[in-house]
Amino acid sequence: PALAELGTSCPDHFLRTKVKPLILDLPADAEVEASLARLKELHEQYRADYTAYYEKHADAASPAIRGADPAIVLVPGVGMFSFGANKQTARVAGEFYVNAINVMRGAEAVSTYAPIDESEKFRIEYWALEEAKLQRLPQPKPLATRVALVTGAASGIGKAIAHRLAEHGANVVISSRKADACEAAAAEINDAVGRKAAIAIPCNIAVKEALQQLVSETERAFGKIDILVCNAASNPYFGPMGAMSDEQFTKILQNNIVSNHWLIQMVAPAMCDRKDGSIVIISSIGGLKGSAVLGAYAISKSADMQLARNLALEFGGDNVRVNTIAPGLIQTDFAKALWDNPQILKTYTEHSCLKRIGQPDEIAGMAVFLASKAGAFTTGQTFVIDGGQTSI
Repeated sequence: PALAELGTSCPDHFLRTKVKPLILDLPADAEVEASLARLKELHEQYRADYTAYYEKHADAASPAIRGADPAIVLVPGVGMFSFGANKQTARVAGEFYVNAINVMRGAEAVSTYAPIDESEKFRIEYWALEEAKLQRLPQPKPLATRVALVTGAASGIGKAIAHRLAEHGANVVISSRKADACEAAAAEINDAVGRKAAIAIPCNIAVKEALQQLVSETERAFGKIDILVCNAASNPYFGPMGAMSDEQFTKILQNNIVSNHWLIQMVAPAMCDRKDGSIVIISSIGGLKGSAVLGAYAISKSADMQLARNLALEFGGDNVRVNTIAPGLIQTDFAKALWDNPQILKTYTEHSCLKRIGQPDEIAGMAVFLASKAGAFTTGQTFVIDGGQTSI
């Protein structure tokens, strides 16, 4: 710890690892809860110390501070954790700090390790030429470092949303009931964006324990969940409500309302703690009007709109936004009973401004907007995307 506190000396090292790491000052056998609490305290102190270091040495010509968070965290009895804007920079930071350890070990073996002066460290870290090089790097995508969980993402609207979120930089969990379909969707998205942006975690949304496992596995794989898209839904019945069984009605209400409520309650507390998060529920224009053949489904989608309004009010003080998207008729397998029927299709298209049905990707852009900074002042709303069908 004493050597680590002195900081590194090689310019290439502290350019990537900062001048020194954060060190957990508890014994290796400390309780996890105690370690986490202490790390939070040390993190705040590290940020304050680094800011003071910057302000002490910066002048009018110095580049702006590049963030005050540690790149390296040392935990006794556990090891080293490295952090960065992406996987590559975090990996490089770790590799360079291992080299820094070897420098310290070598110096101590023959004499005494002594780092360069702090002012010289600052001069190198904020060297104008280094800053110019950083400025030439491509700007991060708008959802870079964000983690999204999308249910019903193996096909249709859910897959289109997951694809666009990944395209804009997010890491995405593809979830649906069938594991092979989830894996196929994740592979397709990864091929399209040229990186491993998506992973598959199958889940039955009707089982509360399965949803909790989905959240836990997502956090284990990617960390905090920043974006939640509740897209999975069921509609096992098409026809007048009087002929619908109790089991069918209950399934619709469970999967389309209660499961969304469960999942949101599992994800939202951490978002509220961080004072940041976006939750999007995929509703339907069916929730805006009566239906002679999709009555229960329409009830559930109307309830989703009210759920979003309620939760927007509950979570708004913690900067967590909740919105719904209400698509019109979209060409998906889920809606095939509608668009595959020539008479229904004709009726729908004749009564819409654009005279056609929509495609899954035409819904995805709104989800990206709501998940990004562009949608930061938007909450409690329902966004209708239906080709103008509800306008006439």
